[in-house]
Amino acid sequence: MNCRDIEPLLLAERDGVLPTEQHASLERHIATCPACQQSRARLNDAMAAFRADTAAVAMPDVEAEWQKLRARLHDSSASSTNKKRPLAPVIWFGSSLAAAAAMALAYVGLQPGATLTTAPAVETARADFVETGDASASTMVYVDKDSGWLVVWAVDADSSTKG
Repeated sequence: MNCRDIEPLLLAERDGVLPTEQHASLERHIATCPACQQSRARLNDAMAAFRADTAAVAMPDVEAEWQKLRARLHDSSASSTNKKRPLAPVIWFGSSLAAAAAMALAYVGLQPGATLTTAPAVETARADFVETGDASASTMVYVDKDSGWLVVWAVDADSSTKG
């Protein structure tokens, strides 16, 4: 075995998944290779530091944190439902808007010769049947909402051009 073959074995040994027969060949190589001995020692030192750091991290009590969060959510929802907004700004804005609308209507309606017209009735385009010259042609029919036009496309199935 060479040093390139040993690196995955060192990682497997670290993870605890190295089979016994490969463990024996790993030990034989490490006994004769100072570079791999040093790699193994650095890996073991790094893992020891990692374990020490993770052991020092204080884990919060999940149940206590959940209860605190629920209490904060309950308090914020209760305080938001208890707040009453004053109605006066809504009334002031609504009344001024209604007054402006009444003035505009009076201005338009009182002009000499002014007639109020209504929009024409919307006509709906409809196609009961679309016939193309070629029965194998692909057709698409739709009504354009902006113009109200009925649009029909027919494309030959054996057309050599695309796009």
